[in-house]
Amino acid sequence: MALTRRSVLQMALAPVVLPLPQLQDLAPTTSRVYPGTDNKLVYVPDEQGNTVIDSSHAGYSGGGVAIPIIPVRETIWPVGGDNTENIQAAINKVAARPLDAGGFRGAVLLKGGYYRMATPVKIEASGVVLRGEGMGDTGTILIGTGTGRTGGAGGPGGGGGNQGTLVIAGGASGITLKDETKQAVTDDYVPVGARRFKVTSARNFRPGDTVIVRRIGNQDWIDAVGMNGPDNASRWRPFNVEWDRTVMDVQGDLITVDAPITCAIEKRWGGGEVLKYDEGGRIEKVGIENLRGVSEFDPAKRTREYGNMDRPNYVAEEYYNDENHYRNFVIFDNMKNGWVRNATALHFVYSMVGTSRGAKWVTVQDCVSRAPVSQRAGARRFTFALRGQLALVQRCLSDEGRHSFMSGQPTSSANVFLDCKATTAFSSSEPHEQWATGNLYDNVQAPLTARFWKNINIGWAGANTVFWNCEGSFLVQKPPTAQNFSFGHLGVNAVVFNIPLQDPTKENGHIESLDKHVMPRSLYLTQLRERLGEAAVRQIAASSQLV
Repeated sequence: MALTRRSVLQMALAPVVLPLPQLQDLAPTTSRVYPGTDNKLVYVPDEQGNTVIDSSHAGYSGGGVAIPIIPVRETIWPVGGDNTENIQAAINKVAARPLDAGGFRGAVLLKGGYYRMATPVKIEASGVVLRGEGMGDTGTILIGTGTGRTGGAGGPGGGGGNQGTLVIAGGASGITLKDETKQAVTDDYVPVGARRFKVTSARNFRPGDTVIVRRIGNQDWIDAVGMNGPDNASRWRPFNVEWDRTVMDVQGDLITVDAPITCAIEKRWGGGEVLKYDEGGRIEKVGIENLRGVSEFDPAKRTREYGNMDRPNYVAEEYYNDENHYRNFVIFDNMKNGWVRNATALHFVYSMVGTSRGAKWVTVQDCVSRAPVSQRAGARRFTFALRGQLALVQRCLSDEGRHSFMSGQPTSSANVFLDCKATTAFSSSEPHEQWATGNLYDNVQAPLTARFWKNINIGWAGANTVFWNCEGSFLVQKPPTAQNFSFGHLGVNAVVFNIPLQDPTKENGHIESLDKHVMPRSLYLTQLRERLGEAAVRQIAASSQLV
C-alpha cells in the first residue's frame, strides 16, 4: 500500500503500545514470620516465646563474607602412579609457611590432569587451600583407588578412624572445655531463637569469649518425647545439645551470644549451663576448590535390589553396587571457617562433603554430585552430610542420592541448605540420626521429611526444622516439646520412602501456604540482609538468587 501524507501523520500521532511486563500476584505471607510495615521481618512467638530462628549466622566467617581468592604458593603436576605423596608434600610445604595478616598461608595449585590416589591427603594446618584447574572432564581430577581406609581421624561421624575419605581437613584435636568456668543457666525457660540467658554468675565472662552453651536433656525429657520404649530400637538415653558460640555482651548476670539457640532450655528437663573453651587443636580458614573427585569401583558388581523404599523386596533397574572403594570426597572436622566450592564428585559410596561435630562456619557452594556407587539402601548416599554447626550449603546438586541434604545427630544445628536440588532421589533429604535442631531448608527441590521414625532409635530425627518455599513431596510432624515447620511448600504432604518406619498417627507439624510460595523468596538471604545489609548478601549470593 502506498504511503500518503495523511497516513504518515496518522501513524505519527497514534499512541505507542509497549508490551506489558508479565504481572504476578503478590505471594502470601506466613503467620510466624513475615515482612512488617517497615519491610523488616516480624517474628511471632508461640505461647512459650519460641520463634523461627535467625539462620543468617550460617556459612563462612559467620555469614555474609565472600570466600577469598588466596595466592598460589606451590604448583604441582600429575605424575605416573600414585600421587598422594606428591600432593601431601606440597600441602605440607605450604602449611610450614607463616600465616599472613589475613590468616592464610597460601594455595596449592594442582594443574589439570589425572591424580591417582591410593590413600587420602590431609590438611592439618590453618590457612591452606587446595585448588584445581577445573571441576569438569578436562580439569583437575583426583581419582581414589582402592578403599582409602586408614587408621587416622576423619570418618563420616567424626571418629573411629578414616573410613575412606579422599581429602580430610581438620585439626589434630577439637576444642578444650574449661570446666572451672561452668555456670548454670538460671532461667526456667530459654526459648528457641533466644540469644540471651541468665546464669548464676557472669562476672568472669567477657565479650569475645568462646563458649559452649549446653542444653541438658534428662530422663524426664526422654519420657516426654516418648523415646522410653522397652528396647534399643525405641529407647534413647539422656543426652545434651551443645552450641558453639561467642559472647557478645554481658550485663550483670545476663549473657548475650552471637547466634540463637535451636532447642529450648528448660529447667524441668535438666536446665542448661555455659562454659568457656580454648580452641585447642582446631584449625581455620581451609578451602578445597575448582576440582573433581572420583572413586574407582568394580563395575562387575551389580544388583537390582533396593532398600528403604515403599515396600520390602523392591526390585527395579540393574545398577552398580560395589562398596569396597572410597566412601567420601571431603570431610571437615575440628575446624572453622572452611569451604568447598566449584567441585564435582562421582561414584563415592557415602558423601561428597561432610562436616563432623567439630566443624563450624563452613560454606559449600556450586558443587555437583553424580552417579554414586553403592547399594541403594540405608546408611549410604548422604551426599551433603552436616553433623556440625552453622554451615551453609547453597546452589548444589545431588543426583541419585538418598539423604542428599542431611543434617544429622544432636550435634547438627543452625545449618542452612539454600537453592539446592536433588534429582532421581532414592530417599528424602532431612534431619536424621536423632534430634538435629534448627536446620533450615530454603528453596530446596527434593523429597523432604522432618518426622518420627518408628521401630528404630532415630525416633524424632529433627526438631524446630524449617522448610521454606521448597518443592517436592514432604512429611512434617510435630515432636513433643518442639515443632517442625513447612512454609510455602509445593508438593503433597506424604512420601513413599521408608514407609515401614513411618508413623502416620503422629501430629502434623506447622504447615502454612501449601502449594503456594510465600514472601520473602529466601528466608536466609532476607535475614542476612537485615542483620548485615545488602552488601553482605551480594558477597555470597548469585544474581539468580537476588529476586
